Amino acid sequence: ESKSEIRQGLGSNNWVVSGAHSATGKPLLANDTHLELSIPSIWYEVHLTAPGWDVKGVTFPGAPMIIIGHNDHIAWGFTNNGADVQDLYIETFNPASPDEYRVKGAWTKAQVIDETIRIKGQPDEHLKIVVTRHGPIVHREGDKAYALRWTATEPGGLVNSYNWLGKAHNWKEFREIMRHVWGPGQNAVYADVEGNIGYLMAARVPIRKKGHGEVPVPGDTDDYEWTGYIPFDQLPQALNPESGLIVTANARVVGPNYKPYLTDRWDEPYRTARIYDLLHDRHDLRPEDMLKVQTDTYSYPHLFLADQLMAAAKIAQPKDPRARTLIEGLKDWNGIADAGSPEVSFLHAARRAAIDLLLEPFLGKDTNLYHWRSTAFLQKVLTDRPAKWLPAAYKNYDELLAAAADLAVTNLAEQTKSGRVEDWAWKYFNSLDMFHPLGHDGLLKRFLSITDKPQAGTVYSVRAATKYHGPAMRFVGNPGNWDESILLLPAGQSGQPGSSHYSDQFSYWYEGQPVFAAFSDAAEANARRHALTLKPGS
Repeated sequence: ESKSEIRQGLGSNNWVVSGAHSATGKPLLANDTHLELSIPSIWYEVHLTAPGWDVKGVTFPGAPMIIIGHNDHIAWGFTNNGADVQDLYIETFNPASPDEYRVKGAWTKAQVIDETIRIKGQPDEHLKIVVTRHGPIVHREGDKAYALRWTATEPGGLVNSYNWLGKAHNWKEFREIMRHVWGPGQNAVYADVEGNIGYLMAARVPIRKKGHGEVPVPGDTDDYEWTGYIPFDQLPQALNPESGLIVTANARVVGPNYKPYLTDRWDEPYRTARIYDLLHDRHDLRPEDMLKVQTDTYSYPHLFLADQLMAAAKIAQPKDPRARTLIEGLKDWNGIADAGSPEVSFLHAARRAAIDLLLEPFLGKDTNLYHWRSTAFLQKVLTDRPAKWLPAAYKNYDELLAAAADLAVTNLAEQTKSGRVEDWAWKYFNSLDMFHPLGHDGLLKRFLSITDKPQAGTVYSVRAATKYHGPAMRFVGNPGNWDESILLLPAGQSGQPGSSHYSDQFSYWYEGQPVFAAFSDAAEANARRHALTLKPGS
C-alpha cells in the first residue's frame, strides 16, 4: 500500500444491534480499532476487579482504566469521529522585537517558555517555545508564523473520564461520563443487559466566528476566533433507534442539514455500508457472526470499478492483451478481495492509475499528495462523467478507463518484475507484516516478528487489511452472556519472546476465529492455566 492508502486505513469499526437482530434477544456490540500492527500489541487485555469494580476489556499498557470493554451491566466501544478541533492562525511578529506579535493593530508580548531537555551524559538542551493567544508557534519564517489552536491545549482539554466508564450501570450514567470526554473526538456505541442500545458523539468541538478553519486564517484580527463549544446535548446522539442497528466506521454520522459544523474529514462510507448490508435484515446474530462481519473482505469501490471497466471495454478496448483478459475475467468476480486474486491487484492498480490520469493535468505528478476520499472522488467522476474533469487527451471516459487499465498492467509488471498475470496475485502486494521493534532484519526478524503473511481484504473492506495497519484488537460484547464475549489481539498478550502467550492469539486473529473472554468467576476458574500474584512489601 502507498502511504496515502495506509492513511486511509487508519480508522476503526464499531456497531451495535438490538435484541431484535440477535439469537438471544439481547444486544450485541462490536468494535475493532485500526492502528499500526506491531508486536507487542498497542492494546493489553485486562480484567480489573476491586471493590466496586468488575470490568474487562483492553487498555494501553500501564493505563489505569479499561478503554474499550464491558462490566456486568454495559458494553461500549469507540471509533474516531474526526471532529475538527484544530485551527492554524497566521501570526505577524515584530521585526524589531521578535517576541512581539500583532493583535488588532498593536504589538503584544508573546509568552516565551524555556523547556529544558536533560540528556544523560550530555549537556542539557534548551527549547524555546513561543505561545500567542491562539497557542504555540509550530512553524516560523521571518516575521510570519503559524500558531496552533487545539482543544487539547485549552483549559481542561486533557481531562480524562474514560477511567470511570467501568462504573457506569446504565445509559444515563454512561452518557454523563461521556459528557466529559473532550478528546480525541469519539463515536461511542453502547449496549446493556436491559436491552438498550445507543450512540453518542463525544468531543469538544469549537464554534467558529467565521469559516470552518480548513486553511490557515489571519491571527491579528478577531474575525476567526472561537466563540465557544458545541453543547454536548446538541452533538449527535441516539437511543434505541427503530432500526435496531447503529453503525459507525469513521464515516459521516449526520445528515447534510445538521448544524453546526463538525468536520469535513469524514472517511469514505464503504465499510459503513458493507456492515449495514450484512446486518440490517438478520435476526439470528451471535457473537461469532459479529466476528465474521469484522473479518469481511468485500471491497465496494473495487467492484464499482470492475463494472466501469467492463462497460468501458465495450466501447474502448485496452491495447494490452493482459488488460483485456483481466477485464474479461471480472464478470465472474464477486467483490471478495481474496489473497490469491490477480483481479484485485489489477483493480487496485487501475484505481490509482485512473486517479493519476484524471488529476495530473491539474496537479502535475504530485497526485499522490491528494488521497483523502480520493476513491469517492473517482467514483463520483465516473458516475457523473463531467466534461470539466475529462483530460483533453481522451475523447470520453471510456478511453480514459482503457488507458488506466493499460497503465495498471504496466505498473504491475514493473512491481513484480514479471509479465505473467499469475504472478500478480493480491498477496504479493498486500501481505501482512507485524514487526517487533528489534525484529526488522536477520534472525531477529524470523524469531520476533510475523511477516509475509498473505491476507485477503483491502483498505476499503471491513477487515481493513493493509500491509502494516489493521485491526489492532477485536471485541464483541454479549450482554446476554458476558462469558461469550470475544476479545482478540493480533499476536498475543505477552511482549516477552519465548512466552507461550507471545503470539498464541495470532492464528485466531488471522483466520477470524473467536477467543471467548471468560468473565464470571466460574468461567475464569475453568479457563485459568496459571496465576501470578504480586504481594506488596514481600
